[in-house]
Amino acid sequence: MTIRQHLRRRSDRYATLAFAFLLIVGVVAGYTPRILAIRIVFAVLIGVVLLAAFWSLFEIPCPNCRKSMGSTGFWVSVGRKSAERCPHCDISVDIDVPNRETKK
Repeated sequence: MTIRQHLRRRSDRYATLAFAFLLIVGVVAGYTPRILAIRIVFAVLIGVVLLAAFWSLFEIPCPNCRKSMGSTGFWVSVGRKSAERCPHCDISVDIDVPNRETKK
């Protein structure tokens, strides 16, 4: 698996979790009383969680150096950049994910 595929898989996982969260909140909000304060709390909760999911795409760590890939990781994970490199270790996103030995 290449680093690009790793980034895309991680982005897809975040999108799936955000969709599941919205679905659950929508169902729960449908059964709550129609009080403005409760609806405001749900709206703020939805906004915060979606913002956190979006921000986490900028914080995807490089599989090689474990530092945040920043905007490079975001744009590669959503499929917009064709050939990029990690801004810290200068590894290409089109090579295989380096094998990391687990520390025991």
